[in-house]
Amino acid sequence: MSTRSKIASSTSDEIEAIKDLMSDLEKRLQRLGGSAKSEVAGGASDISDFVNDALSGIMGRVRNNAQSVTDSVADKASEIGGDAVKKIVSEVETRPLTMLAIAAGIGFLFGVARR
Repeated sequence: MSTRSKIASSTSDEIEAIKDLMSDLEKRLQRLGGSAKSEVAGGASDISDFVNDALSGIMGRVRNNAQSVTDSVADKASEIGGDAVKKIVSEVETRPLTMLAIAAGIGFLFGVARR
């Protein structure tokens, strides 16, 4: 498994775990708000507002964290891609005929696969 695949898989797993936690927290907060409304009719709107504000704050922080993770993964992928391009350029300069033969072979395989 390549480094890029590992990073993408790890980030994907982390984002899914965050989504699961957010969903669970949202359900718990909704249940808390529902039970609070049934127990205290007068203070229900205050509790509901508190729950909504808390949930909004949590969602905002999770979005910011998910965005920073996404940005760091994009930076890492860009860095890995740049390194790969440098290595290919180095190989082409070092062994141009070998690289030309490899490119021709790949082109031939793509041509055969498209038929």
